[in-house]
Amino acid sequence: MASGRLHALVTAALLGSVLSLGPVLGAGGDSARAAPAPSARERVYNGVNGEWRLCPYTGTHPELGKGHANDAVGHLQCVLNKVYAYRNVTADKIFGEATLAAVKDFQQSVGLTADGFVGPNTWAALHP
Repeated sequence: MASGRLHALVTAALLGSVLSLGPVLGAGGDSARAAPAPSARERVYNGVNGEWRLCPYTGTHPELGKGHANDAVGHLQCVLNKVYAYRNVTADKIFGEATLAAVKDFQQSVGLTADGFVGPNTWAALHP
């Protein structure tokens, strides 16, 4: 009798473990679901510790907006993508819609006016 009870407890524990892994393994048919974006606190931590290693850049940090195309935009895109986990931003050096959306989201997450314009305050937040 004790053996049957132990077997039932072990089975229940294993089944519970497998079921709890469902979202990690993509259960439910949505395996392309993106991971949640990191919180502002995690983003600042990543910015402090990962930026220079992940996105080396020696240029200036000019004011940028939609339509700009230069190395500074490429650096911005790299930082947004690799440091702050905006995976939809491609480092193509062109400030387009995806970059604009990521900049606005980043600005809002750190308490700046979410205007999509990268000026001194946004650069300072990106480089804490």
